[in-house]
Amino acid sequence: MKHPVSVFVLGTDGVRTIMEKLLESGEEGRERQFLLQKIVTADSPMEPYRKVDEFDRIKDEKAKEVGDMLMHSIKRLWTVLSLAFFLVLAIGTNLAYAHAGMMGSSPQDGELLQTNPGQISMRFTETLEPDLVTIRLFDWDGKEIQMQRPTLQPGDASQVNAQLPADLAEGTYSVIVSVVSEDGHPVEERLTFSIGQKSAVVVPPGENKTDTNYLIVYRYLAQGIILLGGGLYLIAAWGQRYGLPKLAALIGIGRQIGWALAIVGLIFLWFLYDESLKAVSLTDALLHLDSNLLMQSPFAVMLIVSFILLLLLAIPGMVSGWYAGIWVLLISAQAFGGHAWGIAPVWLSIVLRLLHVFTVALWLGALVYLLLVSKEAERGNEPFKRFFLRLVATAAVLAVVTGVFMLLVQTDVTSILASSLAWNYLLYGKIVSVVIMLALAYRQTKRWRGSNQLQRKWLRWEIVFGIVAVLAGLWMSQTNYPTDATNKTDTTNTQAAYASSDKLGGFSR
Repeated sequence: MKHPVSVFVLGTDGVRTIMEKLLESGEEGRERQFLLQKIVTADSPMEPYRKVDEFDRIKDEKAKEVGDMLMHSIKRLWTVLSLAFFLVLAIGTNLAYAHAGMMGSSPQDGELLQTNPGQISMRFTETLEPDLVTIRLFDWDGKEIQMQRPTLQPGDASQVNAQLPADLAEGTYSVIVSVVSEDGHPVEERLTFSIGQKSAVVVPPGENKTDTNYLIVYRYLAQGIILLGGGLYLIAAWGQRYGLPKLAALIGIGRQIGWALAIVGLIFLWFLYDESLKAVSLTDALLHLDSNLLMQSPFAVMLIVSFILLLLLAIPGMVSGWYAGIWVLLISAQAFGGHAWGIAPVWLSIVLRLLHVFTVALWLGALVYLLLVSKEAERGNEPFKRFFLRLVATAAVLAVVTGVFMLLVQTDVTSILASSLAWNYLLYGKIVSVVIMLALAYRQTKRWRGSNQLQRKWLRWEIVFGIVAVLAGLWMSQTNYPTDATNKTDTTNTQAAYASSDKLGGFSR
């Protein structure tokens, strides 16, 4: 008796041939199931099912091999991180520098002088870039007085000097200094001093301060999409090896929308950052290809590199490895702007930030991916479950550990507890968000392992708290952070160094 034939009438060799082609081509999910349902032999109705079992066994072995390779790579990263930890302990925390802020000035803020000092000097907590410094002087009527171009102190790039006009009359003067620190953070500081006597009425300078809230919003939009998109793409690429749908099938046009939002966010962020720089125009420098000036701002370089990489990401028809490589570079680029260049030793700061940014991207990307494929993940795909849980656990641990090490390099526990800056409260909020994420992840893991079911509500809340943690981290980079040195400095001298976030335009944590 012949068995019914749907599409193909195949012998055992024919079934084997199709199986081999399926395995080589990497056909996954519904495509594989569709083809297998069409395979019927004329000799034995059970032969296709035995071949299906063999196919699944080989697939599981390949999945395990990929997971083992990933765990081996993670172990190597852990070794590097452990070495970095011991270096932190050996170096100590006394090398941390506060976010660029004015530590002191001569004359001091509010000081009454008997004669013209001839020069005004200001010392900052980080070294400055010479072409990105401006000092403006205003009299008591708010009228600007022309000054010579400021210069950096020879042998000490953290101090800026400016010669005062010799014919200054008695009265109160206001000074506005705009600088860009070594790490690319624009900083504006203000002080007043009086010669002979204080003016009865002092008109504040008409300079408007840059609203850094817009900087935070657009930075969060652009860099948040890059981190989430990169993590989601890499996790989805791994998920395909376990028979799960491709990213294009999961989010469709969402890829193009996310790319467009990232491009727009970077463009707006560039112009807002350029507007906050009083000394120069980075846009003009870019149009004239002035690389010397552009290289003085790591954040500007990061924006340019990110923009170019996003354009390369939009090239169609490239091999899958091309897009994965571009995403890895995009994620990594976000660690090279801002504080990374203003903290010694620079190489250790960069290594920690690279690991932190990359693991955070993988963590958040994995959570969003699991929410998208939650129904498929509940169908007993044990190899994917084991792979996913190991990956997320490793990413979460590395994200937390690198975050702690970054604090040790950047500041110290004593300084954090002794201060009451906005940075501290953002740090506490970030810690609480991460703790809640870990608690939800623990409950979710137990449920998934026990009943093979996912609680989507918990996943959504875990993603929300992850977004809050990222926002807190970005906002922290906009504010001054405490160090032992600033805590011990006289209150008058540190008033500017502890400037609130509306005085700072710093980026990238």
